[in-house]
Amino acid sequence: MHAEECLELHFDLKSGRALLSCGDKDYVLPDFYPTKETARIAAQQFAWEKLGWKDRAREFRQASELPVWLR
Repeated sequence: MHAEECLELHFDLKSGRALLSCGDKDYVLPDFYPTKETARIAAQQFAWEKLGWKDRAREFRQASELPVWLR
């Protein structure tokens, strides 16, 4: 993966909302999450399915292997 392709998760504990940054784009995840860990898992699934990381990152076999940096 290149630096501009890293996945960063911004999680607001008070509201339970999560924002996933990928390069120069941001995506608000559709649900509310009780913990940062559940938001991270949702971000991995979102990137895997909706952002096409399943096809882009051949070194990972499943969504749970995607590195998501927590902010």
